[in-house]
Amino acid sequence: MSAMNQETIDQIVSSSVPERLSLEGKAPITDDHVAHIIQLAQWGQTCLGADHLLLPEVNGNLSKIVAGVIRELNILFVVSKPSRNEDQESLLEKVHFRQYAYEVLLEMTLSFYGLESRWLDEDEKSQCLHTIPNTLSEWENLEKIEGKISIASAVLKKWLAKMKRVQKGNSMGAKSASRIEVGLDVQKNLLTRFLEKAEVEIKGNIYYQMVKEGKCKFGNDYALGLRWLRHLGYEQVSTNPVLAARAHQDDPDLALLFREELKHHPQAEQWSRNPAAHGDEIALFATLLALWDNLHVFRPLFFNLRQASGGGVVSFQLNPNIAHLIEESIRDVFKAFFLASENLYLYDRYLLAGYRIDGERGRPNMVIKVAATTPAARVITQTINAFGFGSNITIDYTVSQEATLILDEMDGMAKAVRKGIPPTQLYMTNMGGRLESHLREVKLEELFRELKKKIGEQKAAEKLQRLSEANGTKDKVIAAKTFEEKVWAATRFAHGQKAIDQAISEALEEVASKESLRDWEGAISRAGTLVARRVWGIFFSDKNRDRWISYLMKKHDLTQDQARLIMDRIHCLPASKRKPFDTFWTLASRNLVHTEFPDHQENVRKMAEDPKFSLKDYDESIRHAFPSDILERLNQMEDFRKAYDINSELAEIFTAVGIPEDFGLRGLKPSDWPDFGPVQKTLSEFKAAYDTFQKEMISLSWDGSRSGRNV
Repeated sequence: MSAMNQETIDQIVSSSVPERLSLEGKAPITDDHVAHIIQLAQWGQTCLGADHLLLPEVNGNLSKIVAGVIRELNILFVVSKPSRNEDQESLLEKVHFRQYAYEVLLEMTLSFYGLESRWLDEDEKSQCLHTIPNTLSEWENLEKIEGKISIASAVLKKWLAKMKRVQKGNSMGAKSASRIEVGLDVQKNLLTRFLEKAEVEIKGNIYYQMVKEGKCKFGNDYALGLRWLRHLGYEQVSTNPVLAARAHQDDPDLALLFREELKHHPQAEQWSRNPAAHGDEIALFATLLALWDNLHVFRPLFFNLRQASGGGVVSFQLNPNIAHLIEESIRDVFKAFFLASENLYLYDRYLLAGYRIDGERGRPNMVIKVAATTPAARVITQTINAFGFGSNITIDYTVSQEATLILDEMDGMAKAVRKGIPPTQLYMTNMGGRLESHLREVKLEELFRELKKKIGEQKAAEKLQRLSEANGTKDKVIAAKTFEEKVWAATRFAHGQKAIDQAISEALEEVASKESLRDWEGAISRAGTLVARRVWGIFFSDKNRDRWISYLMKKHDLTQDQARLIMDRIHCLPASKRKPFDTFWTLASRNLVHTEFPDHQENVRKMAEDPKFSLKDYDESIRHAFPSDILERLNQMEDFRKAYDINSELAEIFTAVGIPEDFGLRGLKPSDWPDFGPVQKTLSEFKAAYDTFQKEMISLSWDGSRSGRNV
């Protein structure tokens, strides 16, 4: 191939795809870790090869295994010199081998820097972190001697590009990649400098520090960029239809993967005859396909945490259009777990080759997101937890929703534990940011009604027009017909009105002072945190946690260890955050995992860089309290009382448990869930996102004109 240049090499590397795992002709090597890793690397399964060394059973042999891998790769690297005079197949084979050799050692090193390797022997890791960079440097020097082509450079470009595509460059991971990239010099050895800068980024990150110090646990509210976050100590990922669609928008490789894997699906021919009739099945397949990598990234954590927190799991949301249907939802849960089990049983054959881990092989490190939109969520939650599947309750904003469904999770887990099925880590999402957005919108609607009454509709509409010019909602406001519709268009969080700000103050100056509006913003911006703190305190404060253990033992005839296991596995999950304080106000060393949007992560990181910031100020902040005037102001809002109070059914249970506090009785009952404003807004958004995603996947599947007629 005469046209071999750096551009050609970059293209070969960037377009490379690992070989599919298959026991036919690609059996794992179970009696030699070195040979197994070399084999995985040759197939392009470099992340899997690196992750094979993250199990603590390897301690005592880690440095020897890495040395053996280096020895074998080093020989093969030298003999894999690309040449201009060889055919394309031979060139591709040699370029890919060198690429994969670089990648597997880079991934090992990043994992050894990261907290996912905290179960490994530190002295052995230290030895590896000397020998691997030495090897990479020698390989780069060899490439320079051979000519102007640099496969190392192409590998690094691919790694950086993958990082920077997350949330279209706005994520914390993307920003880290950009900082790492600055100062890298192609004239010098790239990879050793890259690793030095990556280590600084990892160990200097506030999330790494919080996890290492046991301040809290964290998860990603996005389907991409997980390996980097795993280095920082993340152990969970949440997804929903909106995020699944965004993953496909960010990563064009997912569409290519979808089309390729569809060829191997046993029902592909049946689906092709009438795609629209199988839209939900196609959407499920596409969503799971995007999640396989998520499951694989956290797989080592799942095994290493199985006796502790039960973490390392992926939260997977099913079709929101059937969230109110019990049988249909449970059917999809079984289908999803069956498909995940098939994938992971195969994957585990390679990840765990040569290890003695038994009992959990093939068990999906996945929990199902159950939408708390109707009372059906209660039956679904109890049922799936009784099978040990695990749940993550979502579309919930209120103490009564969360407390009710925690009780249902407990009931289901108790049935599983009595059968000897250990539960995974499971979650109670608190969509605090969405609650705050709803309350802000309700308050602004109220104030604009007052404005209309005081100055007349025409002048109030003029005020709205000026507001729309300031906040970017002008077109929406012009298109709206009635005054109420214009208010709606101008004040939605989703439309760009993120806070009660200066523009709002100017629009409402006739009915509210700047000070009053500032106080309202300050109170509303703490509403989600108040709900999260109350729920956590009811179940997981020191005194109440022991009460719940006694309650579980008595109600379900459990041993103390079984009841403690149930309490250990339930985690509050603050989500939908709007500002860094939403994270720092709700830190807890137990029974809590934060799920964070990628751009929110960056805002948290930047806040922690402020010289005045002190992490100690937020130790166990879930137990902290705001000044009383915050709650007094919020209690003037009916929807906040619905979110913050409990109901009579819960009050009766809490009294029986021995929790004497008065939590108010104006909280939602399960029959009220479908009509609560935030539930309706979020469910509508999720349904629309799911329907759009389904249509996109159908259009990707087969001829667009044929599928288009059926959609």
